[in-house]
Amino acid sequence: MTVTHDDETPLCFGVLGPVRVWRQGEEVDLGPRQQRLILGLLLANAGQPVSVGEIIEVVWGQHPPQSAMNVVHRYVGALRRLFEPGLPARSGGRWLLGDAAGYRMQVDAGNLDLLRLRSLADQARSDEGAGRFAEAMSVYEEALGLWRGPCGGASKLGANDHLAFSAVDHECADLAREATSLALRLERARSVLPVLRCVADHRPWDEALQAQLLLALSADGQQAEAIALFQSVRRRLAEKLGVDPGEEFREAYQVVLRQNAADGPSPPAAHSGRMQIARAPSLTEVLPAQLPADLPHFTGRDDAQRGTLSLVNGHVVTQTSMPVLAIDGIPGIGKTSLAIHLAHQLADAYPDGQLYVDLQGFDPDQSPLHPAEALQGFLNALGVADADMPASQHARSGLYRSVLASRRILVVLDNAHSVEQVRSLLPGAPGCLVLVTSRKRLTGLATAHGAHLMTLDVLSQEDARSFLTARVGTARASADPPALDEIVERCGRLPLALAVVAGRALSHPDHSLSAIARELRDAQGSLDGFSDMGYDIRAIFSWSYRMLGARAARMFRLLSLQPVPDVTVPAMASLAGVPVGEARLLVGELVGTGLIVEHTPGRFTTHDLVWSYARELVHLHEDDEVREQASRRLVQHYQQTAYAASRLLAPAQALDPPKAMDTVAVGQVDNATEAVAWLNADRHVLKAVVHRQIEDGDAASAWRLAMSLRTFYQREGWWQDWATVARACLRAATTAGDAIGRAHMVHSLAGAEHALGDDDTAARLLRQALDLYNGLNCRSEQALVYRDLGQVSSTQKNYRDAAAHHERALRLVELLDDLPNQVSVLCGLATAYAGHGRHDASTDLVGRALSIAEALGDLDGQGLCHETLAHVRRVGGDLPAALVGMKRAAAVYRQAGWRMNRVGCLVHLGDIAAAVDDQVGAREAWQEALDLVRHLSVPQVADIHARLDRLDADTAARIGRSCPLRTS
Repeated sequence: MTVTHDDETPLCFGVLGPVRVWRQGEEVDLGPRQQRLILGLLLANAGQPVSVGEIIEVVWGQHPPQSAMNVVHRYVGALRRLFEPGLPARSGGRWLLGDAAGYRMQVDAGNLDLLRLRSLADQARSDEGAGRFAEAMSVYEEALGLWRGPCGGASKLGANDHLAFSAVDHECADLAREATSLALRLERARSVLPVLRCVADHRPWDEALQAQLLLALSADGQQAEAIALFQSVRRRLAEKLGVDPGEEFREAYQVVLRQNAADGPSPPAAHSGRMQIARAPSLTEVLPAQLPADLPHFTGRDDAQRGTLSLVNGHVVTQTSMPVLAIDGIPGIGKTSLAIHLAHQLADAYPDGQLYVDLQGFDPDQSPLHPAEALQGFLNALGVADADMPASQHARSGLYRSVLASRRILVVLDNAHSVEQVRSLLPGAPGCLVLVTSRKRLTGLATAHGAHLMTLDVLSQEDARSFLTARVGTARASADPPALDEIVERCGRLPLALAVVAGRALSHPDHSLSAIARELRDAQGSLDGFSDMGYDIRAIFSWSYRMLGARAARMFRLLSLQPVPDVTVPAMASLAGVPVGEARLLVGELVGTGLIVEHTPGRFTTHDLVWSYARELVHLHEDDEVREQASRRLVQHYQQTAYAASRLLAPAQALDPPKAMDTVAVGQVDNATEAVAWLNADRHVLKAVVHRQIEDGDAASAWRLAMSLRTFYQREGWWQDWATVARACLRAATTAGDAIGRAHMVHSLAGAEHALGDDDTAARLLRQALDLYNGLNCRSEQALVYRDLGQVSSTQKNYRDAAAHHERALRLVELLDDLPNQVSVLCGLATAYAGHGRHDASTDLVGRALSIAEALGDLDGQGLCHETLAHVRRVGGDLPAALVGMKRAAAVYRQAGWRMNRVGCLVHLGDIAAAVDDQVGAREAWQEALDLVRHLSVPQVADIHARLDRLDADTAARIGRSCPLRTS
């Protein structure tokens, strides 16, 4: 490999072989083995951070010396001085950076051969996908020319098994296979043979690579050597592993024997357990991967899988239209399981990601998901921020199709209610695939969109036997084949019913299959939805239900009153009105029968059919009063736990606690960390409880619960939920004539709108809230509204109004002796004063606020004070002091655990760092902020990405393509 340089970027790095560094054409002596190994590891990670712990493990294995960390730091310092001989001691330098995540090399495709290879590989795949085969082949050859041997020379440095090195080696082998495949089609096998030989020599157990070498030798007229290679590989596999060559290698050998290689046959695809289909070039970006986990024991549906493979292969090859497969069938037939299994099998063919949504088409307690809401979720996953989200469903659908126009995405639309619900969610691009499941046969989807319809029947007798055998074990199943067959038939060969029976059998290993078959035979009843079918699923559920004790059976019945099938032990204890210890035992009994499962530690769920069965039972066995009392206890559980959690997050909140009930269990939340964890885990349940209370006409309970959630929503960034819940409660309180509830919800909604960036709406709502609180003589709430009006005015840079609002708020909180809220008011006033040049007054106000926050032990308040003071320094032109202050604020926010305050602070920290030309510091701050919010639908995500993009552009403009690499 020949390297060129310029004076601006004197170093170039090589890791596609023994690790090497050049400075202006001269190779640098990299020192001892361990030092070279550390550099190789950093370069193999191509600019990504490597922790000190990982470096120690690579260098010394599982038994490092006590001085290992100091030795690593010494080696890092030595490498930095090798790269920059004049670098002062303990300086970070330009090339080898360190932060809390570890060490990383500052490299790009212009100065690291690995990144150059990846860039060329992407270009070659793009050219090949566009039909520019000759151009693609030339780029493949250039990329392969960069390869000098195993990554980093790791085997000679003593780290041949480490993932970072082996992953790069595997990547290069994949590239060699792709290049060879195209070379065979273009009859240019000779151009790749030298590199292919070398790569294959280093990967003797890679049969797919050996098969490619076999075909390339034959295509180059070297049939004798190809035959000798086959014999050698076969002998090696037999002697070392005791196995014969795999199907792909054998098929390649048959091609050689027929001397067909000159015709350019496509070598067989490597067998990986997945469906083998044509693939499109992949994109290098963060991709959506929303598929739920595949089943570990998926059985049967072979015809469905083959049909889907044929369908998708045809569309991938022709690229003429987008395949849509609509799977329908009765509940419990396995529609979702099949769709998810197919999606996992086909995922490799759709390299731009997978989207999944449950459309709630047949959920008895929830309305079908509106297409506009589903589109918002998909667009968020595809990188569209809420701030850029169109308002109408039609516009969202158009944007969705535009985003997918050049991508290959797999979309799973689960539990659809109708064709109309699905229509807007169909991409327009032929490169995508859509899998739809529904209890209805979506004939209209076939008529209007050419969908392929698939109606699932029960499993075949053989597949059902295999299904059950895989779960209960071969020994148990083979001990009593007649009983196994009877269970299969009594279950109607329905996958859900078979799974329930298997769960029961596993929980009672002492029960014979004959006993289980007899109990099924004696069961009575049927679910109304399946009364005309040839089997009775209610008998399956009743069999498990009858195995429960009386108190566990009662808990199971009451469980259906939970708004969504996701519940904890304290919630179930509250439903049943029993102590938590007893509830835990009863839950264990329910899990043992397979009626519920623990999907995450401490959280339980079940299938919707089992949930429906429980709902039938609760109406059959419990009267209205019992159901109403249980529901009231459940709501109290969520209200009391949410209130307790909220008090830990915001001790100064003035809302009265909910009325306690002796038979209600409160969730265990002893500190702010546990409070946030509980609220996050139950976020969707709490939202559903609010809506259930609204539907039941209890507006006061709904908005009081919403008030307990407000601080959590605000600090954790769940601002869309905040707005949705506040808006629903506002409507309910207004309808109920609940004046104080209406005032609180107007105020809360204003906070959500401000957080989401709609300051005009926020200001209008705040003025409305102020009028409402004035009429109710709520002086403390008036103070907070004035404070919030001041914050909105400051955001709009209207500092005169901001100061006036904060001054009124300060008079009120001082009159009320409200010390906790004085902190935020004083800081807000300081920001307003700084906005029109009163820096000394601003500093004095922050000093007063900090004294109060420290006396109260209020970490959030202390963080706000340090952040405000840093802002004042920044506005006053003292950037070094602002940088120090903002770093201190970020550290305090990190300790306090307030996510979104920390994010805002880190963004400001990055801005100040960029202003003093500390690009590394700016990137670190913005990247940390992005890591905190990338899972959220908040405007900050797009803002931070924009900052990082501008930083990348500035870096590129300064450095340019400073060290281009080219093949010799």
